[in-house]
Amino acid sequence: MAYDLLTSSGISSLVSDYSTNETTKKITPLKDKVTTYTNLNSAWTTLSSKITTLKSATSDLYTASTSSTIFNSKTSTTSDSSHVDATVSQSASMGAYSLRVSQLAKNDIAVSDSLATGTEVTGMAGVHRLQFNSGDYTSFVDVTLTGTETNATVMQKISDTVNYSKAVVTSSSKSAGGAFTGAGSFTVNVEGTETAIAYDYSDGTKTYSEIIADIATKINSKVSGVTAEKVVNEDLTVSLKLTVDNSSSYISLNSTSGDLLGSSNLNMSATKLRAASNLVSTAVFSAAPGKTKISFTAQNTGYDYRLQMSDVSGSALNFLGLKNDILSSHTKNVDDSSAGFIYNITSSTTNDLNSKFLFNGINVQSNSNTLSTLATGVTFNLKSVMTDTETPVTVNVASDVTTVKTKIKDFITKYNSVYSYIKQNSTSGQDGRGIFVSDITANSLMKSLTNIAISQVSGIPSGKLSYLSQAGITFDPTVGLSVTDDTKLTSVLTSKPTEVAALFNSTAGIATRLYTESNRYVGSSGTISKLQYSLNNNITYLNKKVDSTQISIDKSASTLRDQYNRMQSQLVALLNAQQSFSSFGA
Repeated sequence: MAYDLLTSSGISSLVSDYSTNETTKKITPLKDKVTTYTNLNSAWTTLSSKITTLKSATSDLYTASTSSTIFNSKTSTTSDSSHVDATVSQSASMGAYSLRVSQLAKNDIAVSDSLATGTEVTGMAGVHRLQFNSGDYTSFVDVTLTGTETNATVMQKISDTVNYSKAVVTSSSKSAGGAFTGAGSFTVNVEGTETAIAYDYSDGTKTYSEIIADIATKINSKVSGVTAEKVVNEDLTVSLKLTVDNSSSYISLNSTSGDLLGSSNLNMSATKLRAASNLVSTAVFSAAPGKTKISFTAQNTGYDYRLQMSDVSGSALNFLGLKNDILSSHTKNVDDSSAGFIYNITSSTTNDLNSKFLFNGINVQSNSNTLSTLATGVTFNLKSVMTDTETPVTVNVASDVTTVKTKIKDFITKYNSVYSYIKQNSTSGQDGRGIFVSDITANSLMKSLTNIAISQVSGIPSGKLSYLSQAGITFDPTVGLSVTDDTKLTSVLTSKPTEVAALFNSTAGIATRLYTESNRYVGSSGTISKLQYSLNNNITYLNKKVDSTQISIDKSASTLRDQYNRMQSQLVALLNAQQSFSSFGA
C-alpha cells in the first residue's frame, strides 16, 4: 500500500534515496574533478623531478667557461705505474712525456749520540733555546731542564717540546708602571692574511701594563688564528705574548709606523715564524740495550727543507752530540753510536734529499716526488728509482673520450625519461585517457624537446658539426634520442672534440637550449610551480565546495525526514479515526 512508505523503514529508505541521488548529482562531479586535478598535480610533480634531473645532466655538458667544459676532460696513461704515475686536469695539453727516475726525494734526518739511558745529567739546569730553519721559515723552542733528569728524560723533554710546539712571539719584559708615549701601527700577518693594528698613546697617560693589555685586546678582536695575552713575570714586569693557534700557520710582524715594537720598547719581531712541530718531528728510541738516541726528521722532503738547527742559548743540541761542526757541515753519520745526518749533502745539486730524474731528456731536481710545474695541468708522481737498463716511463695525455661519452649517454637517458613520460601520458588507449591529453603546457614542452633534438644548431660555421645525427645520435619520435652509431660518436669525440663541444654548449647548442628550456619549467617561479599553485587552489576550492554541498544535502535530508515523520503522524491519526468510525457504525 502507499502508506507503507510512511513507515519508519519506508521513510529511512526515501531519505536515503534522496541523499544518494543528490550526492550523485552534485558531489560526485566535484570529487571527480578533485581526483582529476590531484592526478594532474601528481603527474606534474613527477615530470618536474624528471626535468630537474635532465637539467642537471645538461649542466654537465653546458658551461659558459670553455676552460672547464667536460669536453676538455683529459686522461693519462703510464707505461710503468710502479715507477711513475700522473694525474691530469682539464687544462692539460695533450702529448707524451718521458721520465727516468734516478733518486727519490727524502726527508732529512739527524740523530744524536747514543747515551746511557739512566745516567743522570749535570750542569744542564735552565732554559735551552733551539732554532730550526726550513725553507723560508724559522722556529724557536725553549726546553726547560731542572738538572735532575737522566739522558733519556732530557731527550724526551726535547722531543715533547718540539712535537707539541706552537709559534710564539714574546716581547721584552717591561716595567709594569713604565710609560710609553707615541702613536702608530703595525701589521700581524698570519699565513698570508695581514691585519693592521693601530694604537695611539701619545698623551703619555698609559703604563706598559695598560698598553700591553690594550694591544692584546685589539689583536684578539681583529686577528683570526692568534691568541694575544699580557704576561706578568715573576719579577712583576710585563710582556706581550702572541701564540699562533694552528701549528701549520706562520706569523710575521711588521711595524708600519711608530716605535712600539722597536728595540727600545717591546723589542718584538717575527718573520715567517712557524711552530717547530711544523718544520721538524722528533722521536726517542733505543738503538742498543741501555742506550737512548733522539732523531730529528724534516717534515718536508728535499734540499730546501733540509734540517738547519742551532743552539741559540744553552747547549741542548751540543749535549746530544749535534755540535756546531756537525750541524754546519751536515756530516753524514755512518756509526750507529755517533751523532750526525743520515743523508749526504754536498751542495744544492749534489745531495741525497732531492728527487732526481730525466724529463724528456733533461736532468731535473725537485724537493718533492710530486711534480706539478713540469707541464701545465699534469701532476707527475715519482714512486720508485729505476735502473739504467730500464726503459724510461712514458706518460701520455689524451682526451678523455670515455668520460665525455658517459656524460652524453647519461644526458640521453635523462632526456628520454622526460620525453617518454610526456608522450605516454599524452595518448588515449585501452588503459584510458592520458593525463596530459590536450594539455597545452605538456604539448608545448614536447614540441620543444623534439625541435631541439632534430634541428640544426645555429651559429656554427659551415662544414662543422651542427646536427646530433652527425655525431651518431639520432631522434626517433617513438622513444626519443639514442646513440645509433657508437663508432661515429667515438670518432668525432677523438678527432673533433671542439666541434662536439660547440654542438652541445655553444650559444644555441643542444645542452644550452635544453638547460634554458628546463629552467623555464622547474624552480619556485617555473611554469610547473605556477600550474601546481593553480591546481592546488582549485583542489582546495572543490573540497570546500564538497563539504558545503554535503552539509546542504544533509540539512535537506533532515528537513525531508521531519516532513515525512509529520505525514506519518497525520496518517496514524487518520487511521485511528477511521477505525473509530467503523466501530461506531458497527
